[in-house]
Amino acid sequence: MSFVDQISKMFGALPEFKFQATLFGGNAIYVEGGKPIKLDDDEMVFKVNGGMLTVVGESMSVKELTGDCVAIVGEIKSVAVEKL
Repeated sequence: MSFVDQISKMFGALPEFKFQATLFGGNAIYVEGGKPIKLDDDEMVFKVNGGMLTVVGESMSVKELTGDCVAIVGEIKSVAVEKL
């Protein structure tokens, strides 16, 4: 069962899938459903359906980038979503 399916069962019917971001202990983040706009070692910005996702940290780097998925490693200090 996918992560989205599990969450749907937990929270009830979810609106249209927009994006997901999974943080791993402050040292990595996986973003699905975002298009990279800025990929610096201290700030990474992604356009997501309905807004922008910003990851701020130190010594961050892209571990893997495929389609609309990205894996980032480094010291993750904050993750913010801004609706447009």
